[in-house]
Amino acid sequence: MTDAELIERLKAYDDDAYREAIARYGDALYRYVYSLTGDPHLCEDVVAETYLKLIESIGAYTYYGAPFKAWLYRIAHNLAVNALKRARRTVGVEDMDRVARPITDPAIRIVDRLEAAEVRSALEQLTEEQRQVLLLRFAAGQSPREVAQVLEKSENAVKQLQWRALRALERLLPPRD
Repeated sequence: MTDAELIERLKAYDDDAYREAIARYGDALYRYVYSLTGDPHLCEDVVAETYLKLIESIGAYTYYGAPFKAWLYRIAHNLAVNALKRARRTVGVEDMDRVARPITDPAIRIVDRLEAAEVRSALEQLTEEQRQVLLLRFAAGQSPREVAQVLEKSENAVKQLQWRALRALERLLPPRD
């Protein structure tokens, strides 16, 4: 099903279309919001609020060729930023592998937490755009083209932002043994 078809079905309040949207975008959207919030409970609230906003706003949405996902990520990003402001939390990223699989070895957990704290601290020192590009690319797994559509920038601008952000992280993170 194409984005245009999905949108038409969503506008008709088709339950199967909502299930399709969640199946299609849910996991990556969750990873992206989690990378912004660093809190599974807040993340779940923001993702739920994103889908509620989708239901409330789909009638006014106009499909103009850009992926529907870009609109959905923009909603999620804005809601996450607002939730973080309300919670007075810092924006950061956790190790996404930990979301996918539980780690039982305490030594591995401690190392993972220390590394995640270092990455979070380094990410906080980047510009908002650099941080968002990295999180969309690596936490949400989007392509440069998809990130460009979410951020309403050119693909080349996204690639340059990503390159600068990775170089900045390289300077900010301690060298690995």
